[in-house]
Amino acid sequence: MRLVAAVIVVQAFLIAVAAAAPAACEDELPVFADGAARGSVCRPDADAAGLTIIDLSASWTPGVLAADGPAAAPAYRDVYLALAAERYEDAGADRAVATRDGYLEIYGILPTLEVLRARLADSARHRCHDQVDDGALTALDRVVVEEPAREGRARVRQARSLRAQLERQVAKREVADLDALAASSAYYRRRVDRLRALETRVAAVIALQGHLVCDGLLEARRVDGAYTWRSSNALEAWQRRHMLVPDGRLGEEVGALMTEDSRELDFRSALRVLRERVIDATGLVEDGSAGTGPRPVLGRTLDPAAASQVRGHEPLPDAAPDLIGPATEAVADALGWTGPAETRRFLERAGLPAAVAVPLPPAPAYHAGALDLEVEIDRGDVWYDTRPRSRRADRRPALTLYARDGERRIPLVRWPTTIGGWQDEKVDDDLVESRWKESPVGARVWRSMYVAPAWLPPASTPDADLVRSLGGGAYELKRDTLGPSYRSAYGLVMLVHALPSERRGETRYLDEGIRTHGTASVRSLATGTSHGCHRLFPHHALRLGGFLLRHVDHVRVGESETWYRRTVRHHGRHRVEIDSRGYRIDFPQPIPVDVLEGTIRSRRMTPARS
Repeated sequence: MRLVAAVIVVQAFLIAVAAAAPAACEDELPVFADGAARGSVCRPDADAAGLTIIDLSASWTPGVLAADGPAAAPAYRDVYLALAAERYEDAGADRAVATRDGYLEIYGILPTLEVLRARLADSARHRCHDQVDDGALTALDRVVVEEPAREGRARVRQARSLRAQLERQVAKREVADLDALAASSAYYRRRVDRLRALETRVAAVIALQGHLVCDGLLEARRVDGAYTWRSSNALEAWQRRHMLVPDGRLGEEVGALMTEDSRELDFRSALRVLRERVIDATGLVEDGSAGTGPRPVLGRTLDPAAASQVRGHEPLPDAAPDLIGPATEAVADALGWTGPAETRRFLERAGLPAAVAVPLPPAPAYHAGALDLEVEIDRGDVWYDTRPRSRRADRRPALTLYARDGERRIPLVRWPTTIGGWQDEKVDDDLVESRWKESPVGARVWRSMYVAPAWLPPASTPDADLVRSLGGGAYELKRDTLGPSYRSAYGLVMLVHALPSERRGETRYLDEGIRTHGTASVRSLATGTSHGCHRLFPHHALRLGGFLLRHVDHVRVGESETWYRRTVRHHGRHRVEIDSRGYRIDFPQPIPVDVLEGTIRSRRMTPARS
């Protein structure tokens, strides 16, 4: 409470000063509080005045994609800006895959404020959602998964047939309704229960399909109650739009979110967009994930549990609290983004500023100067089975970022990650078999970070993994997986794990092929494995990269040349040519990374030999 009171006093003081003595300068920024401009400040004077500058322009990108003084920005920046504006025709090699994906926030591509304005102002779409009957979505008590079209249509027919049969029995037995029929015998009770389960499922699917039609993700003629691949694919796009792990499953999480007002869902998207700009402006990374979890923003939970919780891990002692949530809420309050209508009014105002200054609480003292950072990767539960086998890890892998502050070791964040497991590998031209891919244990360092990296598939990567079917017998090379792309195997940020060794008084570094990186395979972060690398949610990888650039000494090397050539032979011949590994940034003082063994749950204590 004392902190809140202090902030209020500071706000009042700054607003009064700004109003009494408006700044006279070329780059003048409005100072916002309580939803209105309360004066102005010169950009160079904002920091000294205790104000934080929030970039609201259409040219904003996460920090890793921004230029830094004379250093050029990564080449992928222009593609990011096109994707954020949903100008997919200008997205170069990402054009086709972005068009198929539809919505890209789950991959770290934040929509621009103009895109948000258009969504909030789309009255026809909102009216369409309002007209969908959501009753069955709230009543659904089981998960609906994709089914073959024949089975789905049969289920719908079965529900209709069973209702007709039972209604005939109601008339024949001269009882009041189905409830009375169910009370007449155990047989009819089971039949009525079966009917209601069927009808609830069908009605829930129809409601889901109705919402998907409203968002232009499904044709109206597909609203039939059968949950086939068309509905599942459309739901995955809807999940991507609302920052859910896209699995195409209609369960409690999807059902609860889909029953929310569509304007409210657009508002939550706006808050997430604002949050990433606040993170970039403040240099914060502390999201509460290392402790008791994130705080709601204006009473809203903005992320799925899978992104902020790691199964089997308790809060860490002395963990940093969520600083991002309160800062985002403070900026939202200052701008007047307190609800969908208020946010729409702000975005539709004439002369929308490209940047604003707002008063925020100061960053923690340990943020001053270069930070002494270290990373710990807990591999969680590990099974060294001699052959592939499905396992459920009660303790999932986790990456924790620490900051040293004197004698304190402060856990800043703890995010879900992955470790290796059984993966298909190419043994020779005609043979592919499962091999164990290990995540090596022990001390490593991060010496280099690549922005918009390319993946150079090793010779062991099966050709089939590098090609996708387009239907109708057509196939294409997965150029987006190779990168640079938001769908690259490495996402938009990759940190190389290097094994240091001393030889003749000189430290040398071995690249074992292990990385910490973003990923388009976000489902693997909840249940899956990798080829040995430590994957992160795309927005976590972008935040981590930006945080390192803000708080660690670094050297921008620029686009890193390479020469990779390969002919992929699978449903034709596909030529791979990669000339850049991505935009390289080096850390003169390497960041220590400790990969913990985890808990070996199998009898075998070492991995199977590949």
